[in-house]
Amino acid sequence: MLRDEQLRIIKELRDHLKGDSTAYAKGMMRAPVDTFTCTDLLQKELDQFFKKEALLLGLSPDLPENNTYIATSETGVPILMTRDSDGRFRAFLNVCRHRGVQVIADGRGRKANFSCPFHSWTYRNTGDLISVTKEERFGCIDKGHHGLVALPAEEKYGMLWVRPTPDGDPINVDAAMGGLGIEIENWDIASHPYVEEQTLEANINWKLAIDTFGENYHFDFLHKGTLAPQIYGNLQTSQAFDNNYRMVFASKTNFDQIVEHMPEEDWPYRYMTLNVYFIYPNTIFLVDAIGLDLLRMYPDPKDPGKSKTHHRYYANPEMVNYLEKQREETGENHEPESRFVGFNEIVVDEDYAMAELTQLGASSGAQTHYWFGRNEPALQHYHNVHRKGVGLPELEVIES
Repeated sequence: MLRDEQLRIIKELRDHLKGDSTAYAKGMMRAPVDTFTCTDLLQKELDQFFKKEALLLGLSPDLPENNTYIATSETGVPILMTRDSDGRFRAFLNVCRHRGVQVIADGRGRKANFSCPFHSWTYRNTGDLISVTKEERFGCIDKGHHGLVALPAEEKYGMLWVRPTPDGDPINVDAAMGGLGIEIENWDIASHPYVEEQTLEANINWKLAIDTFGENYHFDFLHKGTLAPQIYGNLQTSQAFDNNYRMVFASKTNFDQIVEHMPEEDWPYRYMTLNVYFIYPNTIFLVDAIGLDLLRMYPDPKDPGKSKTHHRYYANPEMVNYLEKQREETGENHEPESRFVGFNEIVVDEDYAMAELTQLGASSGAQTHYWFGRNEPALQHYHNVHRKGVGLPELEVIES
């Protein structure tokens, strides 16, 4: 994020804090409960969002060196992402052209070549088929036309984008980012080393999982013992970037003392804020003092009341250097606690647990609609861009 924008946001948060206000939408909105329960809508979402759209499947640190790879089936399609020997990012269907077996198991590692576990047909990380086992017995096959099937893939601003369907136009990252690209680039994603990942399964609609990161109106109540002591509740900024969105929360760690007593050129923005980005259609990207969190939410293909969240964490290099220096000074060499311990106490035990109650209420038929307040502008944005994506009308603004 550019420094001028950082200062503007800090001042906006300061003014909201002084005025006991927050960023507001134009009014309230009512949304149908079947957003979370309709099987027909689920099928439209699967077809549009998870087949036709470019998806943010990782960050550049996931492929830190040449000849590294990630294999994932999170989209419902087995995908192999590689950084070839020339450093180029590529993506393929992770399916052998012989009998359709997954060429490499889901995971990450370092390989220049991949051999299918069934009959050992071998492919380069460029997708080229280079070896057919006992080819003289199998029969003559044109290797040049039987490489791994390439997927549209693009790396830009430290982000790895893939469209799960072959062919089609190249991915235009700048169009997908809607003006956010340069801001994201300034976070210097490539310098943040990958640390760990987890998959969270929940009995909630995938959009409910995204909604978890759509407001802090609930912090002082649901998170009173966890996030509330750290982050000001019901205080946020609001800005849309085409289909994407950014909101910023203020840290309670000396935020008001810093803005009042420290020269603004010295304001440590990253250590004063929590930055929440919604990247269309299914990603939440978090930036704070500790590092980066990339969360991709996916629906269960058969049940609108279930979803998976694929979560990766990347460390802030400044924090890594600080902890390393601290270890050298103290002589302590114990492993730091997983980022996910504290994260899951909040998101799994509180947010997702509450969302499961919302899902139960939606499935019960107890009501037909629910509300988004004017102090919940991000939720209004999320749901409207999803509705537009599947051809539904936007929610009506009810002025208050």
